[in-house]
Amino acid sequence: MPLSIVLEEEISAFANWLDTACRSFDLAVFKFFASLHTNWLTPIVNVFTQLGDTTFVVILMIVGLVLCFSKKTRKYGMTLFFAIFIGTLITNVVLKPLIFRPRPYVSLADNADFMQWYTEAGSNVESDRSFPSGHTTAAFEIATALFLVVKNKKIKWIFPVYAVLIGCSRLYLMVHYCTDVLAGMICGIIAGVLAYFITRAIINWLQTSDKKAVQRINNIDLFFKNKNTEDAAS
Repeated sequence: MPLSIVLEEEISAFANWLDTACRSFDLAVFKFFASLHTNWLTPIVNVFTQLGDTTFVVILMIVGLVLCFSKKTRKYGMTLFFAIFIGTLITNVVLKPLIFRPRPYVSLADNADFMQWYTEAGSNVESDRSFPSGHTTAAFEIATALFLVVKNKKIKWIFPVYAVLIGCSRLYLMVHYCTDVLAGMICGIIAGVLAYFITRAIINWLQTSDKKAVQRINNIDLFFKNKNTEDAAS
């Protein structure tokens, strides 16, 4: 069965609405990014967009797990891990299969202007659906998580800049609509914020549990000291 027929059968009503209602807006954004295409910039964008791909995100998730084992870095590791986990769940497990929006180069295959821009950008092909942008979600979940836990004001602003550049790279390459990228940004921010508060709650619980455990040990020691004193006195 041709891909176009499959997509017409499986595409959701919401995806159809997005393609219709936001077509002019999405095409206007594509036109702007098409004006930026140059022979030297396209390879750089292709390399840069890999900072939001699955391999990079999995590596960061593993790094987050490793950081959880040290008390000094636990809040960074837990926030990073939970942000990636929640963002992946929202975007790749729930929204992409549910909405099933085709990539621009599929649904706009009959638009000569777009296909010319897409070809000039390198004709990249992706394996999953378009809404929301997984790269953008990943970039913003990581950026939001680190922005919230890193205290150094000079360093923390690097993360949102990184996330914005990742989102723009997806538009430059014409593999996502702007509405996909905006949705990915929202999903990523939500995931990062949830991860931050979940981590805070867990760490506070651990600290409270540690204090209670220490108090119990002190009470036991005090009990035996009093007992020994009483025995010596008798």
